Amino acid sequence: MTARPSGPGSVSVRDIVELRLLQATLLAGEAGLDRRVSWAHVTDAFDPWNWLDPGDLVLTCGYIVPQEPSAQVRFVQNMFDAGLSGIVIGEDDRCPHLSDEMLTTADHLGFPVIHGAHAVGFAQYVRFVAAANARGEDQSFIQIARVNGEVMASLRETLAGTEFVGRLSRVVSCRLHVVDPEMWESLIRGSETPDRAWKDAYDAELRRSSGRAPFVMNLTVGDRSALTMPIVGERSACLIAFPEGDVRPRLAVLQQIAAACALEIGRVDAAVERSRRSGAGLLNDTLNARLEPAVLTALFRERRLQGDLRALAVDGRPDAIERLARRWLIRGIPFLLGEIGQIAIAVVRAVDVPQADFEERTMLERWRAGLSDPFVGPANLGDAVRQARWALETVSPDGSALALYGDSSPSFLPRTLAESKLAADRVLGAVIEYDREQGTDLIKTLQAYLECDRSPSRASEMLFIHTQTVNYRIARIQELTGRSMRSTGDVSELWFALRALALSQAT
Repeated sequence: MTARPSGPGSVSVRDIVELRLLQATLLAGEAGLDRRVSWAHVTDAFDPWNWLDPGDLVLTCGYIVPQEPSAQVRFVQNMFDAGLSGIVIGEDDRCPHLSDEMLTTADHLGFPVIHGAHAVGFAQYVRFVAAANARGEDQSFIQIARVNGEVMASLRETLAGTEFVGRLSRVVSCRLHVVDPEMWESLIRGSETPDRAWKDAYDAELRRSSGRAPFVMNLTVGDRSALTMPIVGERSACLIAFPEGDVRPRLAVLQQIAAACALEIGRVDAAVERSRRSGAGLLNDTLNARLEPAVLTALFRERRLQGDLRALAVDGRPDAIERLARRWLIRGIPFLLGEIGQIAIAVVRAVDVPQADFEERTMLERWRAGLSDPFVGPANLGDAVRQARWALETVSPDGSALALYGDSSPSFLPRTLAESKLAADRVLGAVIEYDREQGTDLIKTLQAYLECDRSPSRASEMLFIHTQTVNYRIARIQELTGRSMRSTGDVSELWFALRALALSQAT
């Protein structure tokens, strides 16, 4: 059956139902959601069709609804025949049970029957309809109100990122993406990233805009188009909208959505920080054996860190490490992330992050990184971290590469932890033993002496001891090792032995 034309109005019944601020629930008549609403009336008349105009929305506590199912059917039919837009029935003890016959008739006619939440007064409906219709055919007000409603709902319901963006997409009939325009990665949990062709189009348009993103950019790839808008915040972010029809979204609405997405990005930032802090604590507790093995195993299982794991050591910028943590969090990949000195240590499941992903990330971030062999369980984490750090040491300080433990090491360096321990013991074993027995700091003195280009005065300043003490200790080291500081070969051997010792002991 075809509905009679409703009165004029820019707001529809659908807008009212989908506006979360009103908390309205559709009970029947879905086919009539596009009926226009010219006004919203609170009425206690048992025959509202005789008092209201076509296009009016009936607001009632429900006591005007008849008791008998047959009378309820006629009640709906009469309102439909009068061209009313729908009826909102609030929560009230005087409202009779709404029969299946009544709701079936409403579905057949396409006449919306809506349940109104007790917490929302009818005045809210009246204000919304009045404000929306005062703007004529401009849908921006309605859509902005819906965006604000979705933001409030997301805070109440703790929605996942994709569901939140999906709801905003339905408001403007666009497929929405929130990305980092530099790395071209999603900034919303569980969300996909547009094809790289759109990244190329974005960069080309950015160059035409003198390198600064304007308020809105129009992108075209093939026969498809999209709009981008910067998202103001602490990080580089932009909103990309792909219209699902021929109608472009209103820029004022997109701006409101961009502001809403900034809040979601902030929530992801907070989640990344919480995950990093708790992960760093667990990583340190594991490396320093502060917890019982059974407790550690349970904590790793709780974080879904089971099966084959790998440790990654990165000598990189803090912002690059933060992007790595965000990438894993958004993709739902469990991880631990902490620091040992200036080196970031990450632990992930081997199945989640293949070696190719590490190599791609190294190329993008241009960092130095080392990757351990696969290992199982927290008991082997210390060895894995040492493996990753040793692999990192084989990368040139001026280079950018991912080194695998035991692979591609220079021929003059040991390739494994076992070899590094042998190298350290062979060259420095007597010095290590002397320090242990005498309580001296010969190893520390040798490290400072070589770092200061064999300058006793500079080494003494670094160690806060007298220059003569440095000279005495160096002489003792030469005696114990059989190496001379005047021999370039001996000095090189001592230096690499110190590096091997540090790596074999590091956790």
